[in-house]
Amino acid sequence: MRPCALVTGATRRVGRAIALELARTGHDIVATWQTDASGAESLGADVHALGGRCRALQIDLGSDAVDAAAHALTGIHAIDALVLNAAAWQASPWDAPMADVALQAFRVNALGPVRLVQALTPLLRASTSKGGASVVAVGDAHAQGTPVRGYGAYMMSKAALHQAVQQMASELAPAIRVNGVLPGVVAWPEDISMERRAALLARIPLQRAGEPDDVARLVRFLCTEAPFITGALIPVDGGRSIR
Repeated sequence: MRPCALVTGATRRVGRAIALELARTGHDIVATWQTDASGAESLGADVHALGGRCRALQIDLGSDAVDAAAHALTGIHAIDALVLNAAAWQASPWDAPMADVALQAFRVNALGPVRLVQALTPLLRASTSKGGASVVAVGDAHAQGTPVRGYGAYMMSKAALHQAVQQMASELAPAIRVNGVLPGVVAWPEDISMERRAALLARIPLQRAGEPDDVARLVRFLCTEAPFITGALIPVDGGRSIR
């Protein structure tokens, strides 16, 4: 049987790159989406072209429906890789009320992923992969001490996700490994100005932005070639975290 990977937010950008990278290594894909139905259809066609199967699952990580996710996966007996990529990105200027934005960011970016792992734990424990199933959370390098001004709610939620990675790694060992990859600048949000882009690039030692495939390759490694790594938070940021 082919291994199965579930990737949240898999229809575009980093999530799509991760799903296709895992499909190339022989995984069937379960791709979650919230609003991008056409992207899910396009991803399915690309996975099929690589010889795999792809199932699309609509889910909102910020809703209580997360707890029912496992019941929607009929016919799937095990999940070998779970990639927690979906996220909410929204500005939160310091001089504007932050409570509602922060609560939503926390529900989608930190609590939702934890609830999904809890719901899927029986399927993860059923994996026969070497080293057990792998959970990889996509965090953010800037939430590890290099915050971006004006995005405090998002940064706090990603910092909570980083702590959740290590908590889950402790709770789920030895059957399930849990790690985090922390991208820096690898895919520009649409609302980032050219001036902000230039300022961020100036702080990167490698003096360039990365690409979604940089993240995807690391995720693939953690899922398929790292049976003795758990609880790690690995930056993919061109060296930004050392400055």
